[in-house]
Amino acid sequence: MKAPATTRRKRREPVPTSKAGQALLESFGIIVLLCFILFGIVQYSLSLAATEVVQYSADAAVRARAVGFNRFMVYKVTRVASIPNAGKMRTPNPMSAGNAAAWYNQSAGQSYYQAMSSSPRSQQYHEVEQYNIPLYLGADYYGRLPGILDYDEWDTVSGPIYTGIDGDEIGVVVRQDFPLKMPFARAFSRREDIRIRKEARLADHASYYLE
Repeated sequence: MKAPATTRRKRREPVPTSKAGQALLESFGIIVLLCFILFGIVQYSLSLAATEVVQYSADAAVRARAVGFNRFMVYKVTRVASIPNAGKMRTPNPMSAGNAAAWYNQSAGQSYYQAMSSSPRSQQYHEVEQYNIPLYLGADYYGRLPGILDYDEWDTVSGPIYTGIDGDEIGVVVRQDFPLKMPFARAFSRREDIRIRKEARLADHASYYLE
């Protein structure tokens, strides 16, 4: 009696190939691509926000000039309006300024916790900037400014640059070389920063306010 064909002939099973680490490499490539896209979106969003801040700085500067403030005051207004793009605070020291703000609130009969919880503003503004910005705007010469308030990226802001004709229309241009700090930023730009230039124009109303 002959054996069944299935027993006489053994089917050859496919030999499994070595795939050790392939799934890990594929996952790594996908993660890198997703990070590349995510960082690009974040950097683009930061650039759009920075553009709005520069435009706001130009608007604030031209309003100050249109009502008759001198060039030094317009310069200070331009700097203060660009604080959101100015990076980390350099002067004053945040710790010492925070301690001074806490003492001020307590001496006014308000606890530090109450002062912080009663306002939605940032901690840096509540502890430092709301006290130092008026001092900065009230400074009477350039040499005093860095000792009152200063930021790491304030040097990237240029302006105000005046355009237009006095007595008719005032124009102010503010520029900033906004730094690109997100990972993979060089994939989108050859430079380490992007030039943002915004202009604001208003009729010259200074003569009405200064009569």
